[in-house]
Amino acid sequence: MANIQTFKKIANGRHHIRVEVTPKSAEGKALLKEFHATVKKFEKKWKGTAAYKSKKKATTKKKKAAKKK
Repeated sequence: MANIQTFKKIANGRHHIRVEVTPKSAEGKALLKEFHATVKKFEKKWKGTAAYKSKKKATTKKKKAAKKK
């Protein structure tokens, strides 16, 4: 089995979750691989939303404007 530790932190309305896993068997490694795949899938879906894209676009415009000054 694997040693699994999770840490959850909420700051400024954002949730930060850190998972530490020490795989000690093939089963633990498979679980960790599945977890990483699920996180990537969620991140890809989240970054595809219109709200994320519009916010990203606005922040890049602000950065470009700040560089010009």
